[in-house]
Amino acid sequence: MVPTITACLIVRDEGEWIGACLAAVAPFVDALVVADTGSRDETAVRAAEAGATVLAVPWTDDFAAARNAALAACRTDWVLSVDADELATGDPVLLRALLARTPAEALGVEIQEQGADNPRGQEVHRALKLFRPDRCRWRGRVHEEVVTFAGAPPATAPVPPVGLALRHSGYADPAVFAAKIARNLRLARLAVDELALDAVPERRLAALLDLGRTQLAAGERAEGRAALRAVRAQAPAGGQAWIWATDFLAWDALRHHDPDLAWALVGELAEHDAGEAHLRPLAEQLLDL
Repeated sequence: MVPTITACLIVRDEGEWIGACLAAVAPFVDALVVADTGSRDETAVRAAEAGATVLAVPWTDDFAAARNAALAACRTDWVLSVDADELATGDPVLLRALLARTPAEALGVEIQEQGADNPRGQEVHRALKLFRPDRCRWRGRVHEEVVTFAGAPPATAPVPPVGLALRHSGYADPAVFAAKIARNLRLARLAVDELALDAVPERRLAALLDLGRTQLAAGERAEGRAALRAVRAQAPAGGQAWIWATDFLAWDALRHHDPDLAWALVGELAEHDAGEAHLRPLAEQLLDL
């Protein structure tokens, strides 16, 4: 049986991008669902013209809530989450063959960065973009993530880029990029405040991690590094929150010309078996210095 796929997007004022995005992803999927959170341009019209089901979803300062509202309209075996500034490339036939045989709940898709919106300084990385909607949902007010219905990380596997990859253009307009970072910073602070007394430490640490990485992107380096160091101090060494905090601190050290600190953090990641996705890009950048 050939698995079915829906491309699912949340958008706002993406009229410049949405047509090309939907045209690129259409060969890979059976349906297009676009959740519009309040566009003032022709985003919704252009999405409908491209064949998408367009939903009006109220914006509540919560990315996961908006994505889950869109997810509720998906009726296929798999959902591919795409942003309006991403273009799908690859082989739809190979992708379907992979989905037909994988036991995974979610798949990591290669993101090829081409714009400014790149928090780790990498040109290529992976993100969980393809998942089973009957097993997974979104969590997180900002920098949202795919989790199982129980709130745990899903069983994952990688998608070979020959089957599917996403070219992410980012936002070339500095004013648009700055506005996006300012919005994310406000949401990250709100999430930290909301979860300050949460009984589940993983949720508190995830919010603090998001705040730290967003502060770095916003140029609030001292505050961002302090937040990430707090995550490292509070999280179990070698756990996901600790690994990501260490990763972001290492990239920050690289960007600010402190290779000794970056190497020390890479050594800690290696000591705790952080994995190739964290170690290889950092090591390659450091060896090029």
